[in-house]
Amino acid sequence: MKIGGRDDFENKYMGKFRALAAHYGVFVEYERDRAGRDIGLHLTQPKSSGDGKIVTPALIWFQMKGIMAGTLSRQEFEAVEKVTLDMEVAHLRFWYLNVQPTYLALYIESVDRFLAIDLQRWVRDHFGDQIMTLGQKTVRVKVDKKNELDNEFFRIVLNRNLIASLRQSLDKDDDKEIARFLRDSSVVQWMSNCRQKGGKARLTVVKWISKMRTEAYFEACEPDGDWELFRTHWQYSMGELALAFPYLKFIPEASAEPVRYPEVIEDFDGHEFKIWHESFIVIETETGEELDEDEFEGECLLEIGDGEYSYGNMGGGEMVEHRLAIELNEMGARWADTLTVLVNAEVISVNLEPHMISVAPWHARDA
Repeated sequence: MKIGGRDDFENKYMGKFRALAAHYGVFVEYERDRAGRDIGLHLTQPKSSGDGKIVTPALIWFQMKGIMAGTLSRQEFEAVEKVTLDMEVAHLRFWYLNVQPTYLALYIESVDRFLAIDLQRWVRDHFGDQIMTLGQKTVRVKVDKKNELDNEFFRIVLNRNLIASLRQSLDKDDDKEIARFLRDSSVVQWMSNCRQKGGKARLTVVKWISKMRTEAYFEACEPDGDWELFRTHWQYSMGELALAFPYLKFIPEASAEPVRYPEVIEDFDGHEFKIWHESFIVIETETGEELDEDEFEGECLLEIGDGEYSYGNMGGGEMVEHRLAIELNEMGARWADTLTVLVNAEVISVNLEPHMISVAPWHARDA
């Protein structure tokens, strides 16, 4: 008995997909394929205790496709930004209307790599409701090579598909804030644990001027202990700190009694605001010297909320560093309480191991 080349290829990439996706969920399958979807994945998370996993409320589906090396070589793949394939309009209509999302998992044999996109989102962005009356049988779907099926993909997909499940528990927050809650739940739990242990937490913010990149380093220190790094956070064009981390209160770490000099700057860039100084300004204040308003560098200012700013140290004309003590504000305390309920109910879990996260656009996914 022979197995056709196409069937053998499909068996090969289906096995690879199962080996990859098994780390992120429990497989769900139809006894008979009647819905145009190949396989489902009920997403899981490692338990916060590190003992086993929990099954989350998020269930997603995959449509599997593959492109053989004879159709798309490694050289051809490396020469393009997007990979194209034709898909049936009837299937796209069904996935567009379905409550649960369907993801295209596209295997590229020549580079032994999967790409993945949310087909419901793709249809919404390219056709919307017009897909329902489209007169053709197939459409060409283009998949950007950035959309690799990897750990970052599954992190984004899990958070996005948990939002609907958490709307009741976080009824004071909109979907954007719920997404932030899921992304930063580890920071909220870490901050809550730090407070319970009587420790301190701080945030070092490094803004790279020409690169438009901001790096944020979360560190904690228990009584009589050393500072230990918990999370490294990279973000493109972060902007106001209070908007990036709305669950935190920021206190510049100049001293036990933060020094302000001068108390109010009038008409700087058309605004009046208070400014907190962190380093060399303190020394100049002690000598009684006055700082000319023209000496202020706008790029050294970082808005920390409530009309207050941190004035950081400029390094080589390229980067500015701010160091801030941090606490959970009212939103953060509410999130911490909600998180305790959700974790105890094993709806979600929280990663409390040191880690890095990037929300730069080049790490984004169409998922």
